Amino acid sequence: MRSCLILLSAICLALAGAANGSVKKGEIELEVFGGLSIENGAAQGDDQDSILAGAAGADLDGWFASAGIGCFFSNNFQLGVAGFGSWLSGSETARLVPEPAFPTAVAVYDVDIDAVVYGVGGRAKWHFAPKKSMVPYVGVQVFWATADIDVSGTAEIVIDGEGTGPSDIDESDSDNGILWGPIVGVRLQLGERDEVFFEYQYHLWSGSIGDILDDGHAISLGLAHRLK
Repeated sequence: MRSCLILLSAICLALAGAANGSVKKGEIELEVFGGLSIENGAAQGDDQDSILAGAAGADLDGWFASAGIGCFFSNNFQLGVAGFGSWLSGSETARLVPEPAFPTAVAVYDVDIDAVVYGVGGRAKWHFAPKKSMVPYVGVQVFWATADIDVSGTAEIVIDGEGTGPSDIDESDSDNGILWGPIVGVRLQLGERDEVFFEYQYHLWSGSIGDILDDGHAISLGLAHRLK
């Protein structure tokens, strides 16, 4: 796998060095990309319902894919719209003092969390050195996102170190909100109309989905094709 990635990078760099200018005003392009997503869980909820809805403090990771279309309004500035889907999973052990409270009693939840997140939104990018075959860029993105969350595992009341016997958990919930944050990347010219790009995204979450996810990171590889 590592050797293949090194070979692919070498080929892309060789093609990039032989190509002409990469981006310019008036061009419209399609892009598809995907990669690894690592999301940091928000703080654990303070009641049973929130934990069973996914607010167990778990960190989630998985894969994402995205597609979009953009237009260059200058040689540097591009606006676009895109959609994405992300498939995440994680696990956590959450503890609560049950109600009514007992000084030596603790409710222990061992949960596995699976989340499917999808959304639509916009992206703005500023490209440096647009006439070069290797074009770095920075930008920002804002998406309306929805998450379908499945929580499974066990719950148990532990009193004085002894459990009452675990019970199975199988719950589902949905949340929505805003995914936003900065992006940075570099584009490499492959031919007259095609490019490969490498991109890093920093994720911030707000709305009810922010009860499950706090922030995160995504690293992706993509292809862009210019229509004109």
